[in-house]
Amino acid sequence: MPTVEQRVAGIWREILDLNTEKDLGPEDDFFGLGGTSLQAMNLVQRLREEFDAPVALSALLVDASLRAVGAAVKAAGPGDLEAARP
Repeated sequence: MPTVEQRVAGIWREILDLNTEKDLGPEDDFFGLGGTSLQAMNLVQRLREEFDAPVALSALLVDASLRAVGAAVKAAGPGDLEAARP
């Protein structure tokens, strides 16, 4: 079962149209990979839908690393997200 970070990375790949074979590490940054503010708003919406987690856009603006976004999802989400939807 994919971890929260792996699932977030999958959403990043879709939004940023990244090569699916590119490994994303915990320190990769959404904006450093080419993300725009409009795409960040899209990301926040997708995270809310995927994880039922009200992640704030401001959290992404403070630290847009994969590790930080995954932590924000876990902090905002309901219960055990690792066991949530595959």
